[in-house]
Amino acid sequence: MGELALPKELIEKCEKFKPTDILVGVLCKNVETTVLHVLNVVNEGLYSFFPEYRKCIAVSIGPSDDRTMEMAELFQTYNSIGKIITQDIGGRGKGAGIRTIMEIARYLEADVLVLVDGDLLSIRPKWIESIAGPIIYGRADLTVPFYIRHKYDGVITNVLAYPFTRAVYGVDIRQPIAGEFGLSRELYEKLLDHPLFPLDFGIDIFIVTVAAAEGMMVKESLFTQKIHESTTRYLEPEKLLIPMFRQVTGKMFDLAKYYEKVWKSRSRFYLQRAYRAGLTQKPIPVRIDLDNLIKMFREGYKEMRKIIHMYLPEDLEKRLEKTQKDIKLLDADLWSKIVYNFAASYKLLTRDTDKFLLLEGLKPLWLGRFASYAIEVKDMDVNEAEMVIQEQARVFEKNFDYLVSIY
Repeated sequence: MGELALPKELIEKCEKFKPTDILVGVLCKNVETTVLHVLNVVNEGLYSFFPEYRKCIAVSIGPSDDRTMEMAELFQTYNSIGKIITQDIGGRGKGAGIRTIMEIARYLEADVLVLVDGDLLSIRPKWIESIAGPIIYGRADLTVPFYIRHKYDGVITNVLAYPFTRAVYGVDIRQPIAGEFGLSRELYEKLLDHPLFPLDFGIDIFIVTVAAAEGMMVKESLFTQKIHESTTRYLEPEKLLIPMFRQVTGKMFDLAKYYEKVWKSRSRFYLQRAYRAGLTQKPIPVRIDLDNLIKMFREGYKEMRKIIHMYLPEDLEKRLEKTQKDIKLLDADLWSKIVYNFAASYKLLTRDTDKFLLLEGLKPLWLGRFASYAIEVKDMDVNEAEMVIQEQARVFEKNFDYLVSIY
């Protein structure tokens, strides 16, 4: 992807703060009620934990129909901290906001970039230290938070993004679409120059996958709860989750094709360390409408049956048919092989309409797998449910050679 030219007035704003050691980028869209809280906490975190560094906060605002811009303009930093406020450049999605921040980081020659969402309710000053610290001290190129989440939270992460990323790239990052990141200069420059840089929800999985595939140091940091406004939209999957599913999965499959030589030739090792139960905080409950998920699975399967069957071998088709009567049969083994077949088929498609249809075919099966998982963990606590997710990831690893054989 080519250079994104920063507009003249933004360059003028940046000029005052160049060079910068640490830049925190805050991504905003319709967050008038939370943005001041987030900015004040970021300000406090930078001031308290990194007094000797040159620091700056950049706010990039997507198309908003509330007072987000006005609130951001009201915000005052400590004297030692710069402030840059801009609208997203070059698109309407989350990736466009992140690209805007990364271009600002490149212009400021920032050694460390921290990305946070403007709707975080649970952010604390210490978070900035946890995310930025390993990068500042040369211990990582990418830090990804590990959030304590409810067993029904992470609908795309738990059954798709986590097991696929772990099995294919051999990197155990529990929440590869966490939303917050710390990045080294080397990494964000690599991302900016990458031909597959997405301007939408695919940006999170893109950051983690590129770091893993390019052999950079990736670490988990910040073990805490995350509370943000958008979790409340899980009960209406059509509004937030389904567009996100398409973008995350499409980007995951695009990257698998791009990095095919890397993951096919990597040494085979499986993550041996067993997950052990920890004393976790009780996460905020997430409600799901299980009956509706099962209904969407069955109706979607009926509607997309022809497409689905184009991409699956006969033995998997037969197993999938049986799940219509008993959804619990959509287990980790069947699911991993379905995902791998869809990834392998996606590689051969050139037209966007065909790719869209493939993802539409996978969508009801993903909802079905999530429903099957939800039934399995219904009476479990956080730790027990996590064991189920870890076991599923091991099944994806076990079937990795199956992916290599069909890809």
